[in-house]
Amino acid sequence: MNIQTELQEFYDAQAEKYYHTRNKHRADANIFLDEIKKSKKKTIKILEFGCGSGRLLASLLELTGVKIHYTWVDISKNLLRFAKKQISSKTKAKHISAEFVYDDILNYIPWRKQESFDFVIWVASFQHIPTNRERFFLIKNIYRILTYDGKLIMTNRSFSRRFLKKYKKNFLRSLWKYLSSLGKHQRNNLMIPWKNKNKLSKRFYHIYTLAELKKIVGMCGFVITQIDYLKKWKIIDSWKDAQNSLLIAQKTIFEKQNSLD
Repeated sequence: MNIQTELQEFYDAQAEKYYHTRNKHRADANIFLDEIKKSKKKTIKILEFGCGSGRLLASLLELTGVKIHYTWVDISKNLLRFAKKQISSKTKAKHISAEFVYDDILNYIPWRKQESFDFVIWVASFQHIPTNRERFFLIKNIYRILTYDGKLIMTNRSFSRRFLKKYKKNFLRSLWKYLSSLGKHQRNNLMIPWKNKNKLSKRFYHIYTLAELKKIVGMCGFVITQIDYLKKWKIIDSWKDAQNSLLIAQKTIFEKQNSLD
């Protein structure tokens, strides 16, 4: 079974749980809303990749005086079904038009037109992309499909003392593969086990350092405006207590990438 199939099975199996437990205003949505408000555009096109049952839609209701075209792409049919349910239950969502696409990100993004979105949002999904080649391919295409001054906003699972302790064996296994393959197997590629109905499967994660994210995004032409560790969606200085990382990057022709160096 390949990585994509395992992820698809996981999110299909967990879709109803996600819908019932994650349908309230999420704390990280405040970050997205603040960035969207800064654009001051009357019509905004948003593309979101994966992770969730459409709960960002509930937060977008808070934006008034703006028309939003929202496209949500996922490999899970069940998550998409609940996402559609989410928008249909929002009677006040007349300023939002939503499109739901069942597809793999790698298949979907090359076909999008240049400069067709103002924001690309990636919540806990980039961490599931297994190779550097695919990561660079996706970020370069996101740069292409964003309008000038458009923004990429992403969050990912982060290193922390707690995470390292919990998955110590997984990290050691990844390190051993890296050393024994003379660097061909990438470090911090983890297969995290999960159980559903007595069936044990694994879900792929790549855990990024901030330096690694800066390199990938910077090499694709973006100007990084913010990159931080987060705990309960608040910025912290050290990775040791972090739960997630946050990266905000802008497509612009007026500045150089070393703005945060």
